[in-house]
Amino acid sequence: MQPEELLGTTPDSFEMEFKGGRTALFANPRNIPFRIGDFAVVDVERGHDIGKVIREGREVGKKLRSKGIQGPILRRATSKDVATMRSLREKEAEAHRTCQQCIAKQGLPMKLVDVEWQFDSNKIRFYFTSDRRVDFRKLVRDLASIFKSRIEMRQIGVRDEARRLGGYGRCGRYYCCRGVISDFDPVTLKMVKEQHLAPGSPKISGGCGRLMCCLRYERDFYKEASREYPKLGTRIEMGEGRGKGKVVAVDIFHGRVTLSDKEGETTTVTIEDFKKGRITDIGSDEARSALDDYWRDIENGSGEKKLEERGERQKREDKEGKNAG
Repeated sequence: MQPEELLGTTPDSFEMEFKGGRTALFANPRNIPFRIGDFAVVDVERGHDIGKVIREGREVGKKLRSKGIQGPILRRATSKDVATMRSLREKEAEAHRTCQQCIAKQGLPMKLVDVEWQFDSNKIRFYFTSDRRVDFRKLVRDLASIFKSRIEMRQIGVRDEARRLGGYGRCGRYYCCRGVISDFDPVTLKMVKEQHLAPGSPKISGGCGRLMCCLRYERDFYKEASREYPKLGTRIEMGEGRGKGKVVAVDIFHGRVTLSDKEGETTTVTIEDFKKGRITDIGSDEARSALDDYWRDIENGSGEKKLEERGERQKREDKEGKNAG
């Protein structure tokens, strides 16, 4: 029977995580068994590094095709390797202070974010942010003379800074960029509008100051759920002499639609009650059948467009009728 410390799977590749949430794919040519959470020593450019196994190769097939393999896994990390890694974390704090002093002395327009010492001590990475390009050649020379190691300065964005430092969002959970997503896909204002949120609200900004990453991976849910709700601005007959009302808000979580009448007063109804109303833009005689067509089209994903086309067609017919008269 295989010893407990050697249990695991042996796929062709694994995704490894390093300090600050940095990830990369590594081949497993020696078929070493690993479990998620195990540490391994890997071969990198100009040396060796140590990281934690977070995913098996079968789960990262798409990444494998787009990013490729960075290098091979050399061996399972021993308890001595893990102790060395932890001692390097302590040395990184001192390197951070030293670099910060050098930056201040030279007056460089940059903010030092993090320091990562490679496992074999052959290289030290200094991560920083800046609004412009920085000439850090003298800084690199000074740091190299102090630490007697290869120095790499890497400029990152504010989203990468949030991922490296970590933290908790307003939802109370750990940052999405450090926990549930691995790539920074674009997050746009269109996604904000699709989820019926106020574009200028500070509540849609993450710890990095940019639009929250969760707006992207929640987008599909909102798009699917919104198919059963009217588009903002849809006009219907309010009844009781209140004239035409306009949809000003929808609440997909509680199944409600908010309408505003000509006086500006609002009424909130359930989506079921709204579906029983009348769309007046196309005439009261056709309202009931048109309403049924509208919701049938919504289910097919084309209701808004067809409603607009129907309205334009009705306007043309009315205009032709007046001209003929």
